[in-house]
Amino acid sequence: MRLRNAAIGNMLMLYAGKTSSLLVAFVFLPLYNRLLGPEQFGVVAVILSLQALLVMMDLGMSTLVGREVAVASSRESSCIKLIRTAELSLSVFYAIILFGALLASNLGWFIGTGSVVISGVVLLFLLLVLQNLYYSLLIANRDYAVGSFVQVIGVAARACATAYVLSFHSASLQAFIITQLIFGFIHWWVSRIYCMKKISENESSDPELQWPKFSDALALTRAGSALVLFSAAGAAVTQLDKPIISMFVSAASVSPYYLASLLCMTPISILASPVSQYFQPLFLKEAVNGFSASAKQLTGRFVYSIFLVTALPTLVLWWFRAPIIDIWVGESGDNVILSRYVEILLPGLAVGALGFVPYNLLVFAKDFRFQAIFSACLTIITLCLVTFAAKKQNVEAICIIYSLYHAFSTLGSWCRAIILPETRPYARYAGIIAVSLTTVFVSIIGFSSFLLF
Repeated sequence: MRLRNAAIGNMLMLYAGKTSSLLVAFVFLPLYNRLLGPEQFGVVAVILSLQALLVMMDLGMSTLVGREVAVASSRESSCIKLIRTAELSLSVFYAIILFGALLASNLGWFIGTGSVVISGVVLLFLLLVLQNLYYSLLIANRDYAVGSFVQVIGVAARACATAYVLSFHSASLQAFIITQLIFGFIHWWVSRIYCMKKISENESSDPELQWPKFSDALALTRAGSALVLFSAAGAAVTQLDKPIISMFVSAASVSPYYLASLLCMTPISILASPVSQYFQPLFLKEAVNGFSASAKQLTGRFVYSIFLVTALPTLVLWWFRAPIIDIWVGESGDNVILSRYVEILLPGLAVGALGFVPYNLLVFAKDFRFQAIFSACLTIITLCLVTFAAKKQNVEAICIIYSLYHAFSTLGSWCRAIILPETRPYARYAGIIAVSLTTVFVSIIGFSSFLLF
C-alpha cells in the first residue's frame, strides 16, 4: 500500500510539472497581450515559440544523459562529468547562435532590435534549455517530487514576476526580457544545485575533479547528432502544417485547424507524457542488465497506464466534442468544422499516445539513428502530402494525413522494437497487450454506436 501511494504521489507530481507551463501560458499570455499591445506581444510570441522549439532541440542531451543517469547503479559510474560535458556542449552551441544573431543584427536583419535585447534572448534560451536538462535528469534519477516542485515553482514565479513588472513598472519588451532573464537565472541556479546534489550522492569519486574537456563536449555532440535530426523532424511536422495551410488555403482556415489540433493533442501532451516520464527510468534501470521478469512486468504496467489515462478522456472527447467545443471557444460559426476536424484527428492521436512505449524501448537500445531516419522520412512524406492537400483546398484531407502520421509513427517504431534482439521480448509482450486493449476499446465504441444509431 505504501509503495502504491508513493507511485500515485510521484505520478501526480509529474502531472503538476508537465502541466505547469501550459496552465501558466493559459492564464498569463492573455494578460501579456493586453499589457504589451499587439506589436510587442507579436515579438514575445515569436520568442516563446523559439523557446519551445529550442527546448525540444537540445542537441539530444536530455535523452543521452538522461538514459545514462537512469541506468547508472549506485557508486558504479560517473554522471557528474557527463552532465558538465552536456553543459559545455550547449554553452558552445549557444555561443555560436549568439555570434550569428549579433552578426545578422549588424547586417540589418533584426530592425528595431538592439544587440542587448538579442543577447538577453539568447542567454534566456540557454538558461531555459539547461534548466529543462536538469529537470529531465532529476526525473531520470527518480527524484520526481524534487524535480516537479522546482519546475512548478520556477515557472510560476517567472510568470508572476513578469506580470507584476509589466503591470506596475514598464510594459515594454525590454522589461519582459530582463524579468524573464533574472528569474530564469534563479530557476536555472536552483535546478542545477538540486540536480548535482541528488546525482552526486551516487558518485564514487570526487565530483570536483570531474571536469570535461572540449573534446569530450565534441564527442557528446556527435553522439547526439541523430537525436538533433529526430527533434528537428518532430518540430517540423508539428509546426509547419499551419504555415502551409495559411499559404495555400487561407489564414482564416488555420484557426479551426489549430484549435482542433491543440484539443486533440491533450491525450499525448498532458495525459500520456507524464506516464512515460515515470516509467522510463524505472524500465531502463531494470532492463540494463538483460531481459528480466521485473522489466517485462514494468512494460506491461506502462502499456496499461498509457491506455487507461488516454482511453476514457479520448472517448469522452470524441463523443461529446460538439458541446465541449462550444464551452471551450464559445458559440461560433467555425464550431461545426472544428468538431469535424477533431473527429478525424483524435483516433490517430490517441494511437500516437501509445508511441511512448516503443520510443522508450528504442531509447533503451540506443537506436537513435533509426529514430532519426524514420522520423525524417515520415516528416518529409507527411509535409509533401499536406502541401498537395492544401493546394487542393482540402483541410479535412490534412486532418486525415496527420491522423495517419501518428498511427504510422507508432506502428513503425513498434515494428523496429520487435526486430531488435534486446527489445524484442518487451515489444512483443507490450504489443499483445496494446492490440488486445485497443480491440476491446474499438468494440465498445462500435457497440455503443450501434445502440445509439
